[in-house]
Amino acid sequence: MDMSAATLFAQLWLLDTSAKKVEGKDMKIRKVWNNLNGTCGLQYTNSIGLPGGFLDRLFKNWVIWEELIDEEGQRTFIIAFAPLETYEGTHHEVAGTEKMVEATTTGVYIIKELTENTCEWTRAQQADLKISRFLCLQTCWTWLPRQQMAWANELQEKFRRNGKEVDVERVTALAGKMIEWRGKKLMEDQKAVFKSCEELLGGGGEEGRRGGGVEGAGVD
Repeated sequence: MDMSAATLFAQLWLLDTSAKKVEGKDMKIRKVWNNLNGTCGLQYTNSIGLPGGFLDRLFKNWVIWEELIDEEGQRTFIIAFAPLETYEGTHHEVAGTEKMVEATTTGVYIIKELTENTCEWTRAQQADLKISRFLCLQTCWTWLPRQQMAWANELQEKFRRNGKEVDVERVTALAGKMIEWRGKKLMEDQKAVFKSCEELLGGGGEEGRRGGGVEGAGVD
């Protein structure tokens, strides 16, 4: 994704912005309760219409997030969501849902920082629409993934930048990391890889001597 990890996290987490309301204009129900019981979690209740004449499905989700920072200072944001019934705190109810069928979804979004303005977005999600498996295969098996992929693609296109600009940024970031890593000693498993390569080249050969052997090898 051609945006910072923090920007993508904000796009996914802030569910009650005007832009999000426009995205969910086809939903009959769309409510967000932030800071559940004073925590960083939220309740997201929404409905979706299904093809094939099925009743609307109602989702009540508990959503939480966490930020991790690795030893190199790179940030990873994790957004996880599960059925609200798994949350032991306050549950908010919405009027007008009596004729809807309550469905469930569980998943996680992992947003890993690559450079200052690029990140990697991994999504894993499972949904139970409360439809028999046979009918679900006929009507919803391909429809729901298409809906989700279309949304992800729209977000990607919204922030897409010039390819050369992104490449330069990522190469520059990698070069900076390589400079930081220069001279660091290899781990034992890394040494084993170099040793295997030397054996393959016949005991070190010219390439092995040029690299200084296993003990002298480092990251240049």
